[in-house]
Amino acid sequence: MSTMNNFAGEDHGRRTRRVFPIQQDVRYQCVKGSRIFAVGVGKTLEISSREVRLTTQHPLKRGQKMRLAVDWPAMLDNTCRMKLEIYGWILHSANGEAVVKIERYEFRTRGPELAGIHAWPEP
Repeated sequence: MSTMNNFAGEDHGRRTRRVFPIQQDVRYQCVKGSRIFAVGVGKTLEISSREVRLTTQHPLKRGQKMRLAVDWPAMLDNTCRMKLEIYGWILHSANGEAVVKIERYEFRTRGPELAGIHAWPEP
């Protein structure tokens, strides 16, 4: 069972967290300060207000800081494509999947994409 499902089902006197089965393309970077030492692409599997479960191209190390860029399915004013940028760290990684604890996030408009290359904003 995934880490997110365990958290979502536990109450312990707190409100239960809702987990949404959102499956969208995601690009990720493992960062340490301004240094990027791993990049990859995958798909989100589940998103809650505190965590994201996603597929990964290779095993990732617990505790690594992450930047995620999720292609968001909704459009701004039905005209502008959006992306969800998530900053956090890896809670768990195994078997081509990882769970990332969300530290902060923001919705941004998606700029033009050149030949499949996606620009990353400064943190």
